[in-house]
Amino acid sequence: MVGLASACSGSDDELVKPQPVLDVGDDGVGTCLAFDVNTSASVTELPKVDSCTVEHTHEIYSVVDSTAEVYPGFEQLEAEAQASCVAGFQEYVGISPFDSELFYSWLVPTLDTWENDDDREIICVAGSANGGPLTESIKGIAR
Repeated sequence: MVGLASACSGSDDELVKPQPVLDVGDDGVGTCLAFDVNTSASVTELPKVDSCTVEHTHEIYSVVDSTAEVYPGFEQLEAEAQASCVAGFQEYVGISPFDSELFYSWLVPTLDTWENDDDREIICVAGSANGGPLTESIKGIAR
């Protein structure tokens, strides 16, 4: 389960109907997602597409477990996510996030998913900074 997502871009007309993913785990890296413009800040399912060659809005480039023993609060999870996601971006994409044509963001657990679903995952995602859809994987593209 996923708690919070940052703003998502894309057009409903251009995207294939997503398939929900309930548990990301280590296999989530490289998964492409198609959020629509009406996605709220609280996400319970990830809209996976079959292939990164299908138009999509985001790609998961890192999944890390929070180091906190107990729910640390939203602000602490945000700080942990920022540090983790910045660190993983260059390794996956091949360029610093500050020099890239892509934006990065993350999803963190909510108190509810932390306590009820044992959710500890911080999911780092990247998408096109111009808001347009992606049609390939961002792994190693160095742009």
